[in-house]
Amino acid sequence: MVVLIEQSRNDLRFFVSELLAPHPQVEAVVSTRRGGVSTGAFASLNLGGKTADAPDNVRENRRRVAALFGRNATQLTFARQVHGAHIAHVPAGHPGGAFDNVDALITDAKDTPLVILTADCAAIFMYDVTHHAIGIAHAGWRGTVVQIAAHTVQHMHEAFGTEPRDIVACVGPSIGPCCYEVGEEVIAAVIDAFPDDTDELLLEPDMASAGSFRASVNEDHKHFDLWRANERVLISAGVPDTQVEVSRLCTACHTDLFYSHRAEKGVTGRFGGVMMLR
Repeated sequence: MVVLIEQSRNDLRFFVSELLAPHPQVEAVVSTRRGGVSTGAFASLNLGGKTADAPDNVRENRRRVAALFGRNATQLTFARQVHGAHIAHVPAGHPGGAFDNVDALITDAKDTPLVILTADCAAIFMYDVTHHAIGIAHAGWRGTVVQIAAHTVQHMHEAFGTEPRDIVACVGPSIGPCCYEVGEEVIAAVIDAFPDDTDELLLEPDMASAGSFRASVNEDHKHFDLWRANERVLISAGVPDTQVEVSRLCTACHTDLFYSHRAEKGVTGRFGGVMMLR
């Protein structure tokens, strides 16, 4: 297990990847909920524009995060996520904004910050150390079973010549197996997508590590290990296991640091995975 490195700057708390940190050509940050201006359920660094938070607060929060990268908020590039497998190639000179109906972004353009918003799903960071290209993907259970991370690796190969062996990857904070109770729909999808890893990915409630938040245990439900599943997807796509970092920070256990849609019953903000080439 590799632990993310916690840092702060200008009152913002954020995490950086231990595997990506030694590469000066790329910056990758996981924001937290600390260091912004939002209040109430959205306190304080909510980046989610589709939440019920005040738009002016979200704009100011985005400005603060963009400033970590030396960029303006308008230069942030977002994916309007739909829990699918579509990927957008962000070209050089892109002015910022959002790509509709995609769950991953790739680019080899410098000074172009890519953003994935989450509140229990995982942001997955990928950096090609040879071609200096990046990808960032959004993986909830739907994105995981359609293997959005593997599709992102393939799109990077087609666009930039990326070889999986040259990728360094990080699976960011998300809801952990301790707290991620799932029912019949998810169980069936996981069995179909990972037939050889079912016992490893679908855990009995008493086999999952106890978290500070636990959904009510139903006898026909299991706990899904979103972290391990995405690690398996990356390794199966050809990324060496020594180059895959899994944060193992559960958003539902750590609502002091992260927003959690499940633990906070849907009334919450969004934190961000942000990645940019220098």
